[in-house]
Amino acid sequence: MVMKLTNIIGLCMALVFSVLTSCSNEDVVFQQAVELPEYGWSKDTTLTFVYDATDTAGLYDVVVDLRNDGNYQNQNFWLFINSISPDSAVFKDTLECVLADNYGRWIGEGSGSLRHLPVEFMSQIKFPVKGKYTFEFIQGMRYDTLVGIYDIGMRIMKSRPEED
Repeated sequence: MVMKLTNIIGLCMALVFSVLTSCSNEDVVFQQAVELPEYGWSKDTTLTFVYDATDTAGLYDVVVDLRNDGNYQNQNFWLFINSISPDSAVFKDTLECVLADNYGRWIGEGSGSLRHLPVEFMSQIKFPVKGKYTFEFIQGMRYDTLVGIYDIGMRIMKSRPEED
């Protein structure tokens, strides 16, 4: 019964978060999240996000959205990201996401043990070729199955001019 209530609360929070972020930022051109299995994220499972770029002149920011719960055992989270352009060029990167401070307090926003943390992956980039850009996310924590990451997503937004 408690597990079902937790799942319902988590689903409601995900829906509210999705509505708030999509309504509050008209500059978002792509947003997708994947809820991970309750038993964890297998090291052999790749999450794939596909963005169809039509604007080759604009500048964009790419953000990774993480939601973790109190079962997550680490202060940080490592993510391997492969970015594949329409012309098959591959860019490999590693992103460290710091989820808790040195005292073990979660950094992200949320209530209870469920926290949301946006982490900037790329800033002010261009998509130089029109077409589908594929982003592959692989957990890099060296666990066979990583527990405590509730879901992971990606947002692409139009960059706002930097203020002086």
